Amino acid sequence: MSLWDWLSRWSWGGAPVPAFYDESYRLPLTGIESSAGIEPRGVDFTTWYLLEARALRTQDVHHPQPVSLAELARVHDAAYLESLGQPETLARIFATDPADVPVDALLSNLRRVCGGTLGAARLAVARKGPVVNMAGGFHHAGPARGGGFCAVNDIAIALAALHADGFDGQAVVLDLDAHPPDGTAECLAGQKRAWIGSLSGSDWGALSPEVDETRVPEDTDDRTYLALLDGLLERMPRPDVAFVIAGSDVLAGDRFGRVGLSLDGARRRDRALARALRGIPSVWLPGGGYHRDAWKVFAGTVLVLAGQGRRRIKARYDPLSARYRRIARSLTREGATPLDEPITQEDLEGALGLSGGQRQPRILGYYTAQALEYAFFRYGILSYVERLGYSRLRVEVGSVGEGDRMEVHGCAAGQEHLLVDCVVERRVLAGEPFLFVNWLSLRHPRARFSEGRSRLPGQDVPGLGLAREATQMLLVMARRLVLAGVAFRPMWFHLAALARSRFRFLDPARQGRFEALLRDLGQLPLLEVSQAVVDGHVLLNGQPYAWEASDMVSRLEPEAGDVEAIARERERCRFTWEPTRLATGA
Repeated sequence: MSLWDWLSRWSWGGAPVPAFYDESYRLPLTGIESSAGIEPRGVDFTTWYLLEARALRTQDVHHPQPVSLAELARVHDAAYLESLGQPETLARIFATDPADVPVDALLSNLRRVCGGTLGAARLAVARKGPVVNMAGGFHHAGPARGGGFCAVNDIAIALAALHADGFDGQAVVLDLDAHPPDGTAECLAGQKRAWIGSLSGSDWGALSPEVDETRVPEDTDDRTYLALLDGLLERMPRPDVAFVIAGSDVLAGDRFGRVGLSLDGARRRDRALARALRGIPSVWLPGGGYHRDAWKVFAGTVLVLAGQGRRRIKARYDPLSARYRRIARSLTREGATPLDEPITQEDLEGALGLSGGQRQPRILGYYTAQALEYAFFRYGILSYVERLGYSRLRVEVGSVGEGDRMEVHGCAAGQEHLLVDCVVERRVLAGEPFLFVNWLSLRHPRARFSEGRSRLPGQDVPGLGLAREATQMLLVMARRLVLAGVAFRPMWFHLAALARSRFRFLDPARQGRFEALLRDLGQLPLLEVSQAVVDGHVLLNGQPYAWEASDMVSRLEPEAGDVEAIARERERCRFTWEPTRLATGA
């Protein structure tokens, strides 16, 4: 153990840091991943990893109460709060379409996250140490406006509540998000005992005099950034309570951040912050993050606070896959759960002809409708779909010509909708048995297509945003059925592109051509490339290219495949997109 880790354990008592979290922290916006590049599962990823790493213990995770309207009104104007009940207002703040905004669920989310920041502040003052809220840091929300994915200012709301509780000490806001704290500056303007210090990579105009703002060079290196941070911390007044936005958008390559830190640099940032705030009540928040590894930044923050700052997160660690495997193991330990049902009396009577009925249908001879519904419940899918505005969810199973069919239906606005439609079968590919998905449709009929959420080939309604969860559930099913993995045949380019992190084409040459297509055109918008392939505007080595619908597989036990054959075909192929030439026949 390093000296710093030993000191951290001694300073924080060697125990996991308290944290506020709720599964409803996930934004109920199904299109935000594609439209804004936000990973909606990021808060969950961080929390799941920390629980597995035992940097958080379940007994230290607090489920917050939503802030009251009176607590919101201490900071925000009445007219603005009233406007948040309109989907158009929230859609503007979250860069999505009004039809994709479940107003009640989203406002409930915001109030609960603010409740987490307030609960963390009160607990931090009581224990005179650090407390984490796994979401929050809404620093772009001002008294009468929102923006930048921030509708209400949780820091200002929490500080106003502390003042109402009798706190009158020095408050410090250390904003290490990649963007400046314009909204927080407005909310705290004129408060003499509130100091804001910020390092950001963007210029959003002049801020109030209370803000000590430093603009870091674009794509700055770790050393330069940390030197600027040291200067900011030297200027910081001695706080009686501190709010820290340990921004997760500071990584090099972040879609909206321009700072350029490495994961190690972000971890060193957090060590410096923790040293400066040792023994001081502090609330730690993640702020923004628009990089695939953004969740790892705040996970590292909490590891530092828990005295595990030298612990590394594996580069290929997948929190969703790890969580689903843990749940599957727990279901197995429970014995005869609905996922591993014994033959029921209904089955037995049907088989013996005593009831005149049929054995209840099972997917692949194994999963009943009740079994699948219970699985959806345990994996958190039902609660998420309900937050999107659907109720009375029910599962149906049966058989069709292409295999066994599973459907999920839900009601909204007095009408029942088909939400999930999946047809699967066992199929042998290259001598191995796979769970083959003939059809999978994840449907969100309450949403609509718009400029920010375009229709992909083959779609009739927008998706539920649950493709990764569906893949993990199918892999769990394949493991329980003792199959080699999951397979499907993508009929469009975008389906293969979206699945490429987990699936590969079974034929090495086909995989090579696909990788060449991604190499040559992958920097272009997914919709445009997929549509161009459909329209015949993509050329392979100068000739029109038609999409090849071939089998892709995701093995439970990954194998390298024929790397040389893939590479040969990839290097042989050159893809271009020339719609003008093809349209004119030139």
